[in-house]
Amino acid sequence: MSFRTNPPSDQPNNQDVFVWALYLLGGADRDVDVEEIYLKCFELAPARLGWRTRPDLPDYKKASKALQSIEAKTHAGLLLRPHEYSRRLSVEGVRWVETYKETLAKNYSQGKVQASLSNNQHERRRQEVKGDPVWNQFKEDPETLTSVELASVMNCTAASTDATWRTRINELRRASDVLGDEDLMKFADFVQKKVLGA
Repeated sequence: MSFRTNPPSDQPNNQDVFVWALYLLGGADRDVDVEEIYLKCFELAPARLGWRTRPDLPDYKKASKALQSIEAKTHAGLLLRPHEYSRRLSVEGVRWVETYKETLAKNYSQGKVQASLSNNQHERRRQEVKGDPVWNQFKEDPETLTSVELASVMNCTAASTDATWRTRINELRRASDVLGDEDLMKFADFVQKKVLGA
């Protein structure tokens, strides 16, 4: 799958503000309802995302159109869709935002940019995975692992939807990225290939 690598525009646009809003709402580490994102977009760029005749009111259609554009072409691979009504940043999406944070903050935020969420949740997740017997089996003989065994350590079931598996895998990849843990990333990639075949 291809991911956007180009920087954000030097000038404000609705697609960049949507990705930035999702990041500010904690979308690196949680699923965020699209309506919450739409409101944050309006808060950041009311002149762009308000009604034409009532600029004090948010126009959800403009934010919705930005989301459609993001997912169709402009910001490929930066968002995950765990549910019809929620979005989350992929690991690549978080990296993109954090690479271009200065430009995004200059365009859409006033004052100092808030730090991202605490790393504690990522460290807890790493300990959960590496403390599970599945981890030892992965290190010794990964090909013998079944989807049922992998599901237990991924906090889902073998029958979970592909969207659920992708969300769990992304959470693990995010923890790996934050903690700089290459082994954890290899495990996440292994689970993805084993369960989703990609």
